[in-house]
Amino acid sequence: MDTRQPGGVFRAVPPLLMLAVPMLAGQAGQVLMQMTDTVMVGRLGAIPLAGAALAGNFLMFALYFAYGSLGAVAPRIAHAFGSGNDSGVGAASRAGMVLAFGIGIFVAGGLTLVVPFLGHLGQPVEVVGVTGGYLFLLAWSLPAALASLVFGQTAEAVNRPWPVVSFMAGALVLNGILNYLLIFGHFGFPALGLAGSGWATLAARWVQAAAMGVWVWRGAGMRKFVVFRRRTDRPLLRSLLRDGLPVAGQDVLEGGSFALGSLMIGWVGVTALAANQVTISIASLAWMFPISLSMAAGVRVAQAMGAGDLAAARRSGIAGVVVGAGLMSVCAVIYVVFGKTFAGMFTSDREVAALAGTLVTIAGVYQISDAIQSVSLGSLRGLLDNRVPLVANAVCYWVLCLPTVYFLTFPMGLGAVGMWLGYLPWMALTGVFFLWRFLRKTSPVRQSH
Repeated sequence: MDTRQPGGVFRAVPPLLMLAVPMLAGQAGQVLMQMTDTVMVGRLGAIPLAGAALAGNFLMFALYFAYGSLGAVAPRIAHAFGSGNDSGVGAASRAGMVLAFGIGIFVAGGLTLVVPFLGHLGQPVEVVGVTGGYLFLLAWSLPAALASLVFGQTAEAVNRPWPVVSFMAGALVLNGILNYLLIFGHFGFPALGLAGSGWATLAARWVQAAAMGVWVWRGAGMRKFVVFRRRTDRPLLRSLLRDGLPVAGQDVLEGGSFALGSLMIGWVGVTALAANQVTISIASLAWMFPISLSMAAGVRVAQAMGAGDLAAARRSGIAGVVVGAGLMSVCAVIYVVFGKTFAGMFTSDREVAALAGTLVTIAGVYQISDAIQSVSLGSLRGLLDNRVPLVANAVCYWVLCLPTVYFLTFPMGLGAVGMWLGYLPWMALTGVFFLWRFLRKTSPVRQSH
């Protein structure tokens, strides 16, 4: 069917949503885990909350690199599944697992080396004092988090996303219980404060990874892919890393830019840093929609390419952008109207809540452009088109965004508000470029050749 016909795009929506909805549930679990940590730590006061934000800056940067390095795994699995190659599914998943553990250990070691240098970053001394142990614990939860990611990608790429949701739900419950016990010291457990939240995350992620591994190994409908074998295809492993590194570069450029912006907020003061952490937690509720649609669109595009159907790949990408922009328009209105109310639910510090309310309102304006950017980029990744987006992210986030952020935050005197405003116009422009590139690479002219 010609993708220029509206019905073609609309028919791509149901299969896209069948995959995106459980992915959304899984993303919701991730967001709720972060929110649980933020809400419970927030009851300890502004300093532990700011410590969580400082650690989160480094963790976000590391996760962008780690998740990006695995960015070729899901499209490769989906491509093999779309072409009916069960052994290829197992080989790609197996290579992805080896890559996940290797990258996880590398990143955890790097974050461990950062801990002694936290006091040299111009952050408040009292905040640095509570951050080191928490960051160390989160760092060594990452190998498990990446293993769970690959197990989940395997299941989602073969159209079995719902079990992934159940494992995420179990991890969420375990994390909440352990947070309650270890942060405040209930039922005879030690009151570890912020470090208690780190221990909770560490335990929940490793339990989740182990449970998912058993399911992929023994679960009905998954055993035929034979993910667990002693032998790993080394050329495939190198290929996944080669294709994933540009994705990692894209994500590191974006995440590093936001991390540096958050460090600038730390120079403003404790209140600004704590308000930024609250805002990120609230904004993540909306961000999970475009992220889920981006992942689903990437899988559907890759499956269609595996089946040799470029027209279906185009329909899936366009459907993702249309659905994403529509959903995020609703989210934008909600955040603008209720931003201050949401902020008051996360902290008892009135000054932090007031500033966070303003930042959440600004975050609401991001939503539509963020949907276009995320889903279009996910669709390009389904095509394994990663190098040009890497250059685009470098220009957007480092050449354009950071100077704007610095100018608005300090010379203009807008503080944390300036940081959130500075990214907006350039992110919107980059999203339009990604959409144009996807449409160009899947155009009917190319289909005829």
